[in-house]
Amino acid sequence: MAGRCGRSGCRLGMELRHVLGLHLGSAIAVRVRTLRSRKSIRGQLLVTHQIVWPFLGRSAAALALLPLACAMAIWVSWLNDNTVVREKAMAVTTDLTTPSAKIIAINHWVYRNQGFAPNDRYFLIPDLGPTPIQVLESGGDCGDKSRLVSAMLRQLGIASGLVQIFPCRDCGPIHTVVEAEYEGGRMVVDPTWNVDYPSGNGNFLGIQELADTGRGREHIYDLQARRGLRDKLQFMPDADATFDYARAVNWQKNVLSRAAAFGFRMLGYDPENMLRPHFLEDPKLALTLFLLIITGMLVMTTFILFVIFSRLEPSKNNPALMRR
Repeated sequence: MAGRCGRSGCRLGMELRHVLGLHLGSAIAVRVRTLRSRKSIRGQLLVTHQIVWPFLGRSAAALALLPLACAMAIWVSWLNDNTVVREKAMAVTTDLTTPSAKIIAINHWVYRNQGFAPNDRYFLIPDLGPTPIQVLESGGDCGDKSRLVSAMLRQLGIASGLVQIFPCRDCGPIHTVVEAEYEGGRMVVDPTWNVDYPSGNGNFLGIQELADTGRGREHIYDLQARRGLRDKLQFMPDADATFDYARAVNWQKNVLSRAAAFGFRMLGYDPENMLRPHFLEDPKLALTLFLLIITGMLVMTTFILFVIFSRLEPSKNNPALMRR
């Protein structure tokens, strides 16, 4: 019986090396041989609890170092980008004191910075689009320039987020603007057309004030008449100034987004009135957060396998062992 148990333990070690694709090394082989005199089933359970779980736990801990290192490297790069964006934002808003004046100045500067062709640059993942620093360097379309405006405002401590304009409830987005918080509430700026929406009493209009009204279009007609025929604004379509279906986040996009919206409502927040989360428009920040989540999952796996499972010693009263 002892010989059979020894061969069973060694054969288990060989199968582990083959299936996992890992060289467990002589330490595991030695440990398996120490189970030579145990009962067959109990010996295999001891291999699992004393060798396999700790080994997998240590492997998960080692693997956690990779996404953590990548996250730290991307985070440092993100901080360097923020330094450049912050310096530019501060230079543009020199001597300006109110948030509204700073928002208008940033919007005007981004409008004149570089061109309006879609920016095809990206950081690691094309679907995430360009980073704010890449838009600063190369320009971009409405979504790209709005991304840069929001990033610059946040570096000045002004809360802001992108808002997408939809022509109908079930249509896709056709335009992107920025909504930012100023001293009187929220205001909308459009870096593609160099437009903001004053209310006429020294304040400005936000998405809620512009929705379901013609105030946005009326303001554009007035600006077109005052700016002249040579101004780019003459080509602005009415749909870009219609905010009836504008929203920061499409909460009805999928099951996950609908569940998130439900959770916010349960917590007492109105998801339709929330600014768009910054990480959705900053690829480096999004990747950093994603890699940190992966690291956390691997650390939790390490805790479960190495700390908990490896300490669950097979009981001598185990029914399987008693039957054996």
